[in-house]
Order: sequence, then C-alpha cells, then structure tokens
Amino acid sequence: MSFVLDSNILVKLVVTEPGSEQARTTVTRFLERGCSLYTVDLALAESLNALWKHAKIHEDLETEDAKSAAQDLNEIYDKLNVLTTLELSEQALDIALTKNITVYDSLFISAARKLKASLYTADQKLHNISENIATSKSLKLP
Repeated sequence: MSFVLDSNILVKLVVTEPGSEQARTTVTRFLERGCSLYTVDLALAESLNALWKHAKIHEDLETEDAKSAAQDLNEIYDKLNVLTTLELSEQALDIALTKNITVYDSLFISAARKLKASLYTADQKLHNISENIATSKSLKLP
C-alpha cells in the first residue's frame, strides 16, 4: 500500500500542533506495515513556509526551533519518494480547474491518483474534494 503525504502532515511530523501526535502515530504505523510513502516536490517549500509562519506570524516557535524542525523536515523529505510538479502538471491543472482548488492542492490529489495511492492529509476540504478523484485518508482533528 502507498500513501502520499501532503505538506500539512509533513509539518505535523516536525512541530507540535493539533494533530501532530496522531500524524506521527499514523505515519509510524504506515512504515511498520511496509507502506511506500510519497510526496510532491512542492511539499518541501510549503512545509518550510509553514515553519516560517510558526516562527514569524504565529510566534509559537522560536527561530532556533524552526531551524531544528527544518533539519528534521529535510531528513524526512529525503527519505520519501518524491514526484515532480512537471510529471503531475497536466492532470493537476485539470483537477484544479475542474474542482476550483489551487494547483498546489491538486498536485497531491494528482500524485495519489497517478500512484493509485491514498492521499493522507490534515486538510478536511482537500480530503473531501479528493474523495471523488482518488483515495484519501484524513487526519481527524479534535
């Protein structure tokens, strides 16, 4: 079985925020079961931007902690199978235009569809949209 991890999940693996513990437990379970884990190349930039937001906008993460989280994120990302925006671009744009969502979000759906994998996301809206296009698993936030 294969899973595509979106940026929301990747961030939850490296910082403590609502759903982080559940995301870590679920991804660990995926690995224990021998699942293949994927993401798209955009996920690293999106996740790093989320760390910046934690540090500079929400101010709930110290600069040094953001840098440490970025190192952890880089290590995780390096171990994932990464699909490129280029190989997903046509289908992603079609999904974005048809479902009226960002191309950024549609890249994750496109990856799951291409791989016949499940998208694992903490974004309920993305999960709801993806259900009609690809398999999706949603992290349920309290």
